[in-house]
Amino acid sequence: MRNKLGNKGEVILLIGPGRGKTTTALGIALRVIMYGGRVVFIHFSGPQYPELGEVKAAITLGDSLRMIGIRSEASNPSYLNEFYETVNTVAEALAIAGNVCTKQCNLLVLDDIGHQLDKGRVDIAQVLAIIEDRPPDVSIILTGRSAPKMIIKKADLVTEFVDAKQPSPTSMGLHKGIDF
Repeated sequence: MRNKLGNKGEVILLIGPGRGKTTTALGIALRVIMYGGRVVFIHFSGPQYPELGEVKAAITLGDSLRMIGIRSEASNPSYLNEFYETVNTVAEALAIAGNVCTKQCNLLVLDDIGHQLDKGRVDIAQVLAIIEDRPPDVSIILTGRSAPKMIIKKADLVTEFVDAKQPSPTSMGLHKGIDF
């Protein structure tokens, strides 16, 4: 698939302990879709909740947004019912990530891939290969609390998220529509 946007692809890394990394990736994905592009969004952790607003939105956007969940990572298999597609393992998700860049999307989001790298479930070489082998007009967003130096070096843009102020989870809880 050729880039309808006419842009050079970039590698965007969203890291840090603060909230908002997935939300930021979703905002960028929405922009790509609204300009006629296609997005593949792979959740490398969770979902931890029975419903996710982004998955509900993906249903209305049709083939423009392929939302992929991983069964082995979900807290409850029923949480994956509304996903566009599900796979059994992290390895299967990585295989999809490597293949879709060539023809199926303008933007690939590897949401919470940093978590999988930290746990040693994903080899950094696999992620670097996806970055290096992508067509020059495909952008990739990687999110996670941290990232290896080699991935930071490959990124065109690195944004670190920190919570300047955050209510305790016990006092406020998570908010449907804001947090998930």
